Amino acid sequence: MATARKTSRKSSTTSISSSVGPTVSLEWEPVVPLGPRAAFHIGAVIRGALYVHGGILESGSTKPSNQLFRMDLTSTMWAELRTPGSPALSHHAAVVSEDRYLILIGGWDGKRRTADVNVFDAQEDKWLKMEHTGFPEGAGLSSHTACQLINGDVIIVGREGSLRIQKKHGNVFILSGNVLSGAFRYREYSREATSRSGHTADIVGNEIFIIGGRDDKLLEKAQGFKGTARNQCSVISKILETLHGRLQSPMSKLPCGRKNHITAAGGNCLLVHGGETFDGRSREPVGEMFLISLKSPTVFYKLNTSVVGRAGHVCFVLPNKVLFHGGLSGKSTVLADLYQLKIMA
Repeated sequence: MATARKTSRKSSTTSISSSVGPTVSLEWEPVVPLGPRAAFHIGAVIRGALYVHGGILESGSTKPSNQLFRMDLTSTMWAELRTPGSPALSHHAAVVSEDRYLILIGGWDGKRRTADVNVFDAQEDKWLKMEHTGFPEGAGLSSHTACQLINGDVIIVGREGSLRIQKKHGNVFILSGNVLSGAFRYREYSREATSRSGHTADIVGNEIFIIGGRDDKLLEKAQGFKGTARNQCSVISKILETLHGRLQSPMSKLPCGRKNHITAAGGNCLLVHGGETFDGRSREPVGEMFLISLKSPTVFYKLNTSVVGRAGHVCFVLPNKVLFHGGLSGKSTVLADLYQLKIMA
């Protein structure tokens, strides 16, 4: 794996100011109103089907669920997979291997943060328990992120701590191993990343882009990480093309910090939606949307604010659509709906 350059402490943004409002209007339209209720769960696409696992079913709950659901995109029907061995987890992370294995990493199990690795085999419809070594004793992971690298390793960024310490750390770990061996190993990669919780991370090109999870340093990036091949999303690429075609200027300053939002990568840009902001303007999840152009210099574009405010939801990026499921709305409602992003104008 290539050696990463030192993590950037400052975002490279343009100094051009803009008095022009959003030129592209987006909205989230309901696709399936009824499904599994969940927030702070995980979502993944395997063999053209949507999977969601775990999460909490009630706002403020410390008792995670072990639910596992699959939705076929053709029928748009959710089916619960009542397979023995499903772990009860929330605030965990996941990657997909070989378009077959859903690999769950860490999370809150109702009593502690854990570094456990659990695997669901979507071909055999069964859970596989993995062994893991190398993680700091007495600590675990929650509200972290996991991105798979081209060599099969996983880079993990985010919160590490224990019930006793209750402390956020800026550690970065590399998780190595494979399902067939039944064993994974953690190794600490860096302590240079700033402390984050409830952030997102996406690998585009050979850089990892970390968004949110704290009240400052909204964007952090590091080079030297090559991710697995991903399908280009025509919806997100079209948004950026439209902004450029209408000559919308980038924002003159970064948006405020936020957490528990979603990002969707497409081409050389990232779409950001929702979350909980740190500026004190709202105690409820917001519907704000931004597009980040990742070509140098990295710039933010203001999009319209959706009427759908959400936090703790999960995002699915497909070649021709962007979807999100569940999450928190208002002050305390955990939802079960599935939405699709639409370009309105």
